[in-house]
Amino acid sequence: MNFRQLIIRNLRGNFRTYAAYFVSSAFAAMVFYIFSLLLFHPQLEENLSNSGTLSELAKVGLSVALVVIALLSLLFLWYTFVVFLKRRKRDLAIYLILGIEEKDLRKILFVENALLGTCATVTGIGLGILLTKLLLLIAQNVMYLTEGLKFMVPMEGLGLTFGIYVFIFLLISFFSTRALQGEQIISLIKENEKPRPEPKSHWALAFSGIVLLLVGYGLVFYFSYQTYSMLPLMLGVLLTVAGTILSFHQFSVFLLKRLKKRSTFLRGTRMLTISEWIFRMRDNAAMYSLIAISTSVAFVGISVMLAIGSSSFSSIQGISVAYVFPWSGPEDLNHTEGKVNEIKTAIEEKGYAPVTDSVSLLWAYANLDESAVTNDSFYTTNGFSIMRESDYQKMMKQIGEEADSVADNQIMTLSANYSRRKQLLEVPENERTSIYPIELGSETGIKKDVTIVHSPSMLSLDYFGLSVVTDKTFEEWQALLQKSTDDMESGFIWLDYPEWAETPELVSDFNGILDKENALIDQQYEELSQEFEAQGDYTDEEWAEAAKDIPMRTSYTSKYQVFQENRQGNGIILMITVLLGSVFFIFSASIIYFRLFADLDKDGAYHRSLHILGVSPKERHKVLRRQLQVMYFLPTVVAMIHFAVAMTALRILVELPVWQYYGVIVSLFLIFQIVFYFVCQYRYLQQIDRIADPTE
Repeated sequence: MNFRQLIIRNLRGNFRTYAAYFVSSAFAAMVFYIFSLLLFHPQLEENLSNSGTLSELAKVGLSVALVVIALLSLLFLWYTFVVFLKRRKRDLAIYLILGIEEKDLRKILFVENALLGTCATVTGIGLGILLTKLLLLIAQNVMYLTEGLKFMVPMEGLGLTFGIYVFIFLLISFFSTRALQGEQIISLIKENEKPRPEPKSHWALAFSGIVLLLVGYGLVFYFSYQTYSMLPLMLGVLLTVAGTILSFHQFSVFLLKRLKKRSTFLRGTRMLTISEWIFRMRDNAAMYSLIAISTSVAFVGISVMLAIGSSSFSSIQGISVAYVFPWSGPEDLNHTEGKVNEIKTAIEEKGYAPVTDSVSLLWAYANLDESAVTNDSFYTTNGFSIMRESDYQKMMKQIGEEADSVADNQIMTLSANYSRRKQLLEVPENERTSIYPIELGSETGIKKDVTIVHSPSMLSLDYFGLSVVTDKTFEEWQALLQKSTDDMESGFIWLDYPEWAETPELVSDFNGILDKENALIDQQYEELSQEFEAQGDYTDEEWAEAAKDIPMRTSYTSKYQVFQENRQGNGIILMITVLLGSVFFIFSASIIYFRLFADLDKDGAYHRSLHILGVSPKERHKVLRRQLQVMYFLPTVVAMIHFAVAMTALRILVELPVWQYYGVIVSLFLIFQIVFYFVCQYRYLQQIDRIADPTE
């Protein structure tokens, strides 16, 4: 028998053990390929609302997801391969006893793992290609893309997936096999034939784990309540990780040994259960720690991504009306009015009744030192975009919201999002005021002492510090500014109709026309700028004369466009979250499955002994079920505690429905884990019974 035949025979003979390893590796490669497909698909960026920010979000999110999947794969595959080597130590020892050299043994293992990894990678990529069209349709709907994504196999994504996973398998194979020592393998076989001493634990180390956990939690809460320095947060995370590892290695064994000393230990099957638990807890401590820590990280990561995605619309909100067109100066106002009339006519032709109006703005700035800013819990900006009360009331009536009132010599600041509104509604009305010294305009020297009223009335128009004063105050301040500065009057034109979400084609066409016009205007200015720079010095008058024939740009903000960007951003986050979560859960389940069935022969021999001693199948099954329940659910319970602490700290920092995410994520994971537990329990009990009583 040559090496090739021996390798193939080994793979076939260990198929049961390799199955979970192969399937989970192929699944990870498939998800990695899906992310790379989306990352390198040329149409995806084109369909994301023409938003550079959103396209960057997609690129960064997908790139980070690729890195996370690769690191998870490396961690999982390395751990499982090391466990698999220990599982095969008897076979490896026999090879050494029969005269095979260590270098040849390493070669066999290296080729086996590399071959298995390559096959898993190719299988994963193949499945990804087969599911490409379905996944692109899902992506189109989840991301609300206006056009379908064409079927394609990006060579960059295919090459990246194949290269990364083959490299991971080769890396694991090289370092794991290099650590093999023939003498160690043979000595492990001899040690297996001796009775195993009961694992030891020290009370100081056992309780150190609990103390580290509590201190870690305390530092996380200290970060949330007292400081935003990253040092306490990072230290808290590290102490929590260390405490988790020590708790599984030391405290669990210490606790079980204390239980063993009680008289109740001698009743029924408890003696068998607790005795076996002591050994299993120490043997599986590394696995429990790995699963608990990585599950906590996955839980927190998924919940934060969901929180960001679901809160983006409520926090940003876009604008409160369908369109806002800013203008500056009479010439720009005339140009903007022409564009607004064009879209108004198009909307009216569709059978809708748009409302439009022009609003003038004043600008003011608060002269505050750092201590004043720190002491004012309502402070958001030192600048104010001020509109007339009559304009404000007309807009609030249009959007169906109740308007607040403002008095002379007051500035009423408006809430730009629901978070701000909720914060102010929780404060009594008579406590929502501040007194600021303000300066009208920019460097005009016109100063006023006014009362700032922070209103929960919400109006978002893409202006910082949007505020309201009485018409009388507005006229007085406007007259003062006209005397002291030559700055042009500025403001915006708003257009609104309740059915704005029902006309995506109209909005898309109009936005596309404006964007193309603005791009051409920008190009003309760029060409003119290059021409003047080539000539050398030039005056402002020469520039104005040369640029007078270039049309004016049309600046605008579209409610539908912001709404679409938010939906697409949420869709990107949702896809990344679901795919990353699925990879992690498959890995977690595979580790438990692999560890469980890797010890099948040893567990079978143990239960064979119990069968010979007269222990009934019912009692043996009771012992096994308890052991399996600990293996499947103890790390999950620890992860849920870590997750709850993290969510509590996050809730202190930001106003998000974190417990809603906690409930959804934990419930879904528990459903998955319970189903997987019952499936594995059924198969495992069958295998154990077959070994324990071959006659059945």
